[in-house]
Amino acid sequence: MTQAAKPDDARATTSKLRDLRLADEAARKAAGTWGDLSVGEITHRPSRSVYVQVWKGARRPAVVGASNCRVAGVPTAEWPNVSAWLETVNDDDLHRSIVAWSVSKTEAQRLKAKRITENRAAGITIVNQAEPQDG
Repeated sequence: MTQAAKPDDARATTSKLRDLRLADEAARKAAGTWGDLSVGEITHRPSRSVYVQVWKGARRPAVVGASNCRVAGVPTAEWPNVSAWLETVNDDDLHRSIVAWSVSKTEAQRLKAKRITENRAAGITIVNQAEPQDG
C-alpha cells in the first residue's frame, strides 16, 4: 500500500463509521430511546450494595466525596439514603460503571428499574429510595 492510499483509506473508514453512527442515532431516535441522559451504578462490593443513578449529559456527577449538600445528580428523595450509605463505605472500595448513555428519560427510567430488579434478584442491597418496582 502506498502512502497516498492511506489517507483515502482513513477517510473511507471514518466516513463508514460516521454513517454507522448516524444510522444508529436515527434508529434510536425513531424508536424514542435517544436522549441526553446516562445511567450508571456505584457498587460497593464488600457490602454487596449498589446505587443506580441517572444523570444528564455524558459527565458523571461526583457523588463520592460530596459534603452534606445534595449533589445535583442525585434526586432529593434518594439523597438521605445515598449520603448515609457513602458515610459507611470506604470510597476506595466503590466501583463505578456506566450502563447506558444518550438515552431518553423514559428509557433511562426503564434501565434504572431493570438494573435495580436484576441487582435485587442477585441479592445485592439497593441504596436507592422509592425504588421503582418491576419495570
